[in-house]
Amino acid sequence: MPDRPEKDPRRLLPLIMSITGMGVLAFSVIAPALPELADALGVSRGAIGLVQGAVALPGIVLAPYIGYLADRLGRRQVIRGSLVIFGIAGFGAFFVHSYWPLVGLRLLQGFGTSGLLSLGVVVIGDLFSGSQRRWAMGLNMAGLTMTTTVAPIIGGLLAEGGAFRPFLVFAIAVPMWFAVRGLPGRPDVPAAAPPLRHLRSAIGVLRSRGRLPDFLGVLPVSFLTLATFAGLVITVTPLFLDQVFSLTVSQRGLVQAIGSATSSTASAFSGRVGTRFTPARVVTGAFALMAAGLVVIGLAPNLWVLGAGLAITGSGSGSIWPLLQDFSASVGPAEYRGVLVGSWVSANRLGQTLGPTAGSAIAESIGPRVAYLAGAGLMTAVLVVWRPARSRARRLGEGSGGG
Repeated sequence: MPDRPEKDPRRLLPLIMSITGMGVLAFSVIAPALPELADALGVSRGAIGLVQGAVALPGIVLAPYIGYLADRLGRRQVIRGSLVIFGIAGFGAFFVHSYWPLVGLRLLQGFGTSGLLSLGVVVIGDLFSGSQRRWAMGLNMAGLTMTTTVAPIIGGLLAEGGAFRPFLVFAIAVPMWFAVRGLPGRPDVPAAAPPLRHLRSAIGVLRSRGRLPDFLGVLPVSFLTLATFAGLVITVTPLFLDQVFSLTVSQRGLVQAIGSATSSTASAFSGRVGTRFTPARVVTGAFALMAAGLVVIGLAPNLWVLGAGLAITGSGSGSIWPLLQDFSASVGPAEYRGVLVGSWVSANRLGQTLGPTAGSAIAESIGPRVAYLAGAGLMTAVLVVWRPARSRARRLGEGSGGG
């Protein structure tokens, strides 16, 4: 049975933000300890990126199906199941001190992470509409990035006592499992058809509304943006700080938090920015900020300049993600919201898998400074081509009868 609508959905926002923050813990809390983990596991700095990226891998395939389950079974039920997997696999990693078994547990944890990161967006889409939804998405993203601000600091402090201690944080899934009983279940919409038919129906609705080109265009944009941020800012930065500036693990956590703090601030103000600028201008500005910030990091002669680069890059990342979340949650009707958000999240998980894995390998091969500059070049290329490519895709869609 679907739940009754929440009279004041704003009271659920702290809980939704906590769920999303739980998901991002899987990426951010162990990042400062990556050099120590490489040493403890007896692997190279280039190989340790797989431990960071493996947690995103299952979501590439599973995120749309998790969204489908949320459409069929209800949001709350799938979130609780995700918390169980997330907590058991994440906490269990503390006891596994071998490389491939640790990668395997991170893969398993990724099953739960996929649900936590996507379904918060789905619930907001159910409870809010219009400008209120954009505002709620901004706060949700701010909560996510606030977690990525605090988590590296906590992870760095814990890792001072042992490289595997940050994994203990994932025990927080236990109290969260009890807390989410207050979330709504499935909205009052027709029951979902079998998975592939449900997805085909969702695509058909987008095509009939003329929104399919925009939706398909958001997927590569999300992938490239997140792959760059996760690969360079989250994964390469602690390796860079260790190699070039010889910072301790706790110091690395503090420096790495700079980019997340500015990202959180940009997300919190995204609703206000969205009333003054068109989405296209916000996206263009976000790509420009990310490109500029990566150049500053790559050329940084000292920690102050490096911190400024992280702040600029974080501002760009934080300004774009609430907009993308809002679009994915509102592009289709409520009965398809789970599977459409899940499909968008699938592109994100691909970026979070390939970005850290490739980022650490590239940084080891050509040096972290060159890797940052290469990332800036990629963001500049996206900045130049995204609007012409979007216009062309729309024309092709209209020519084929999609609009």
